[in-house]
Amino acid sequence: MTQELDWKKYQFITTVQTALINNAINLSLNDDAIKNRAIFSATSTLINMDDAFYAADRIPKEMNAHKAACQFVEFSCENLRPEGQQVPLWFARY
Repeated sequence: MTQELDWKKYQFITTVQTALINNAINLSLNDDAIKNRAIFSATSTLINMDDAFYAADRIPKEMNAHKAACQFVEFSCENLRPEGQQVPLWFARY
């Protein structure tokens, strides 16, 4: 069984994963890290990655992987999400 790698999905997943790791490291250095660790816990990261794999199948054709990853991470990381931002429709779970 041979499957060709979807580079757009691959770039999206690796970009999201790297951004989530970097965000968690940055948050862990804050003085309030213990209080806010649920934001960057392993469980939260697993949930975000599950959502990322769901989203990877739904990236709009006209959107590149980098832009999609930026939108995904900005919404998924509570500390990066602008107040009142709604989930982008292209990866919303209904």
